Amino acid sequence: MFTWVLRRWVIGLSWGVFFLLVPVGGFAVSAPLRNFESPRLVETGELAGILSHGSVRVVDVRSSLLDYLKGHIPNAVYVHFENLRVPREGIPAQSPDRICLERLIGEALSVSNDMWVILYSEKSNPNATFLAWALDFLGHRKVGVLNGGWEKWVSENHPVTQDYPSLPPKKFFGKSMKGIVAEKKWLKARLDIEGMVIVDARPPKQYSGEEGEEVRRGHIPGAKNIFWETTLEGGDVKVWKKKEDLERLFTEAGVTKEKEVVVHCRTGREASHVYFTLKYVLGYPRVRLYRGSWVEWSADKTAPVKTGTEP
Repeated sequence: MFTWVLRRWVIGLSWGVFFLLVPVGGFAVSAPLRNFESPRLVETGELAGILSHGSVRVVDVRSSLLDYLKGHIPNAVYVHFENLRVPREGIPAQSPDRICLERLIGEALSVSNDMWVILYSEKSNPNATFLAWALDFLGHRKVGVLNGGWEKWVSENHPVTQDYPSLPPKKFFGKSMKGIVAEKKWLKARLDIEGMVIVDARPPKQYSGEEGEEVRRGHIPGAKNIFWETTLEGGDVKVWKKKEDLERLFTEAGVTKEKEVVVHCRTGREASHVYFTLKYVLGYPRVRLYRGSWVEWSADKTAPVKTGTEP
C-alpha cells in the first residue's frame, strides 16, 4: 500500500515539474545562446553555431532581393524594409499598425512568440535595426542584430546558400509598447522640457537644411545631429564601435543616460539604428523613436523648423 502511494506521489511530482517547464501553448524551448533574453548584437561566430536551432529564425533584410537570390545565410527568409513603411493619413513612409506587423512577422516570416529572431543586412545598415525596432514595438524581446552583417559573414567564409527555406505560416501576437514610441503631438508639447534630448540621425546636410526633398528643410529646434553611420567603424566590413567610443560620442553631444532620448531621421529607418545602439548596446533606459520623423514633421506647417548647423 505504501509503495503504491509513494509511486503515485512521485508520478504526480514528475508531472508537476514537467508542467512548470512547459510554457502555455507548447513545450519548453531552450535558449540558443546565453544572455539572449533581450535584444542585443550577435556575432557571426555565434550565429554560425545555431543555424539549425529549431527556435531561431534568421531574416535577411538587405536592400536588394537580387543579392538574396545570389546567396544568403542558410535558412534565412527575405523581407524588404519597405514592407515596414506605409502611408498614413496621406503621409508616406509611416509605420504599419500592430495588426499589419503581426501578420508580416507571423505569416510571412514564420515567427512565433517563442522564437528568437536574428536579423542582418549589408554594411550594418539600418534595415536590420528597423525590423528590430518593429519587433521591440510589439514587445518581442528575443531579437538579435548581426554585427558586421552580410559582409562580415562572407569575409569569414561562413556557409552561404541559394536555397529557400521551407517555412509554414505561424501565429504571432504583439502588444503595442507605447513607451518606446514618440508621436508628433507628444513631441511638439515637449520641445522645451528639460531632461529630454532629441537626436536627429540624418546626414549633416539634411539636418542643416542644405539638402532634402521634403516641403521644408532643416531640423527640429533643439535636436542634436548624430549621423547614424558615426556609430560604426570599418571599411568594407562595418561593425559597431567599441562601447567606450560610443559612450564618448553620445556624451560629448549631451545625450546622457539620465535624459529621455527621442531619435528620428527622415522616415524612422536610420533612427532605428541609433535607437538600437542607445538602448541595447549602451543600455540607455529611456529611448523613444519618433516614427513619423521628418517626413511627417516637415509637412506640418505649425511644427517649428530650424536651419543651420546649430541645434
